[in-house]
Amino acid sequence: MAIKQLKKINGSFDLRFVDSRSKLYYDSIDVMGWEIIEEGFKVVFSRDIPNIVSMKVKDDVLAFIASNNLSVSDISNFIVHPGGVKVIDAYVKSLGIRNDQFKNTRTVLQNFGNMSSATVLYVLNEFSVNGFEKGMSLMASLGPGFTSEMLLLESH
Repeated sequence: MAIKQLKKINGSFDLRFVDSRSKLYYDSIDVMGWEIIEEGFKVVFSRDIPNIVSMKVKDDVLAFIASNNLSVSDISNFIVHPGGVKVIDAYVKSLGIRNDQFKNTRTVLQNFGNMSSATVLYVLNEFSVNGFEKGMSLMASLGPGFTSEMLLLESH
């Protein structure tokens, strides 16, 4: 994902790229991906994804924001891929954040469902419509392999 700068049409905020991190979780091919079958592609989703978010992804999120001299409490906006209700709940619980900080993520899940890792762009759009709180934003998505992609953004 490459975001240099995003401006609201009325110019009321700027969103600036700060940092990014990609993580491949080895020995996780069975967690998420595609299986090629005679009829075409079959999606693979493990029921363990919420547990992986709670145990592994959480640690990588914390390390990523700490590498930028920040803590979870410094993040104003969570722009997160809505992998499902249990995945969202795992982020909220494991990071110790307020449920309302995932309002835009839950809205996208309710309106569009989980359309793979690119669904995070719909969440970004939801923020652009509803507004960003000034400060730091964490944009995060999960994908096949099992992988995690994170961006740190700053809004003014």
